[in-house]
Amino acid sequence: MKTWLRISILYTVFLIVGCNTANNQQELEEEVNGEETQEDSDAEQTSADDDAIQEVEGEVENNEDFLAVEDEFTKEFLVDTDVEPGFHQMRGKLDGFEMVIPENGIISDLLHDIENDAIETLIFTFNNFSERKLHDVKLMYYKKYPEEVKQNYLNVFKNKVGFDGEYQYAEANGLEMYYESFEDEDDYGPYMRYFGYLFTEDRNQAISYTHTAMCQGGGECSISLEEESEIAEKLMYSIRLLDQ
Repeated sequence: MKTWLRISILYTVFLIVGCNTANNQQELEEEVNGEETQEDSDAEQTSADDDAIQEVEGEVENNEDFLAVEDEFTKEFLVDTDVEPGFHQMRGKLDGFEMVIPENGIISDLLHDIENDAIETLIFTFNNFSERKLHDVKLMYYKKYPEEVKQNYLNVFKNKVGFDGEYQYAEANGLEMYYESFEDEDDYGPYMRYFGYLFTEDRNQAISYTHTAMCQGGGECSISLEEESEIAEKLMYSIRLLDQ
């Protein structure tokens, strides 16, 4: 079995079954209702997910030649493989968003979920083998959200990623973008987290973006907030929310 399939199965246990599929709709309803009682448990679950990710990284072997265009499921998302060197253009299954993905980005069918034809969760990973770094990107697309609960979405999301500061704000691609980044260290080593919540300015669509860079396999590597944020920002700024 290919390494990426093994890690995808383990990711599924911890990230999809344990958190996303069961909780996405409940989480959305709580945000819409303005309830934030779920925040503490969500933050605890996110921390547990991070630990699980770090543990399975130890099983990742150097498979540098395994590319997005070689993975059958990932290919289903690709709409253009010639956007710029090293990147492809991908589109979500709900046809709600597009963005660029690194040419070695891999999406597993076990890491993809659609609820009620309204919420799409997608996770992809890619490696920098020469520097022994693993990048993990999670997207949650909402086809429709009530404008009056935007702040609740932002509060819950910030708590989930483990940040207690204030968002930065920008406008691009017809989107209102609330984002920030930080670096930290846990039992497995240093990591960088870049996160953002993007809302359409004229339609009630939204997408959350979480990008984590960490040392591959729990080994030693150099994690620079500035350098890793550049990669994460490039991907986030490529996101387009599409007319429905």
